[in-house]
Amino acid sequence: MATPKLILLSLTVASSLLATAPAMADTKTKQVRHADLDLSSPAGRDRLQMRIKQAVKQVCGSPRAFTIEERQDKRSCEQDAFKRAVPEGERIIAAFMEKRRLAFDGSARASTN
Repeated sequence: MATPKLILLSLTVASSLLATAPAMADTKTKQVRHADLDLSSPAGRDRLQMRIKQAVKQVCGSPRAFTIEERQDKRSCEQDAFKRAVPEGERIIAAFMEKRRLAFDGSARASTN
């Protein structure tokens, strides 16, 4: 059975990077691709979560946080970005499942006519 793909849906991980002055606050985004994943399977959902985590690490900056303040800023950025990304990931999974259900319902009706 072919797995339906979501057309051009993408998850954007947005993160407000902490700065000393509000005017210096910067927002970065990272697109997380998922059209190649079967989100109805646990493996596909796990892979999406892994991609989200990787994107969060990329938008939140360098792994070389030397000072305690830099490490706290990075950790805070990652927590905030992940908190924003998870609901979007859940919406994408729900939309995938709904499209799959509709495709199944449509083929079942077509075969009984």
